[in-house]
Amino acid sequence: MFAIARLTFQEASKKRIFLLTLLLSAVFLALYGAALHLFAKEFAKIQSVPGSVQLIARQVMGQQLLGAGLYFSSFLLALLALLASVGSIASEIENGLLQAIVSKPMRRREIVLGKFLGYGILLTVYALLLYAGIMLLNGHYNHSALTALNTGSLLAGAAVFLLQPLLLLAVALLFSTLFRTLTAGIVSVMLYALSVIGGFLEQIGGLINRGDLINTGIAVSLIIPSDTLFRKLMNIVGGGDTNPLASLAAGPFGVTAPPSNLMLAYVGLYIVASLWLAIRVFDRKDL
Repeated sequence: MFAIARLTFQEASKKRIFLLTLLLSAVFLALYGAALHLFAKEFAKIQSVPGSVQLIARQVMGQQLLGAGLYFSSFLLALLALLASVGSIASEIENGLLQAIVSKPMRRREIVLGKFLGYGILLTVYALLLYAGIMLLNGHYNHSALTALNTGSLLAGAAVFLLQPLLLLAVALLFSTLFRTLTAGIVSVMLYALSVIGGFLEQIGGLINRGDLINTGIAVSLIIPSDTLFRKLMNIVGGGDTNPLASLAAGPFGVTAPPSNLMLAYVGLYIVASLWLAIRVFDRKDL
């Protein structure tokens, strides 16, 4: 398994999609930092005006900027997790590479778990760098959005941020054992898009107090809980449970209905179940 993981890591780190994502991430962080710098100047003007309304306005804008940075970095992570791994098994079946591997004294489950481990390590390193970049930029230019942040919530936020690519990686590996590469890619991306739509429906439902929209969003979250992880992340780093002003920052990148800790346990079970199904399907697959 570890040999497969090492080979997968080496192969994935040389893929064009990974290098392109690194380039896009650098461009994104540069543009995001420039935007925060410009807003910081406006924040300084707001701060010079006395009154609690200005404090609230700064808090609302700061939370939205923090949410935008984490949301688009999650999007980059999701694209890398899906596009880099969705053909990891399907494409190797199509070009005959796996036939040579399975002929060796190795269980098929070791191939699936090795690929998950290899891609998982790569995504973990990339996600930690991206998360650190976003938090450092906000700490420098937008520190008002991080007033409720402490060491514990910073680390908890990093753990939740890491869960999203691992979740999508497990799903992509499952589809890679079920379908051909193109089909697996389309289904995986559509499922991710569904989670985004479900997340927005739940937040809009919370804003206008519509139970049907909230329940629809929760139902979608049970099908694919990736957007739920972003909302949980915002709740943690924005101090939603302890910061009374955080609730005023509800919007496309805010949180009106914070997910419970039970959803994190559900995500863990979801990853394990996806990997178990991937192993079962691959064990029975005729190569």
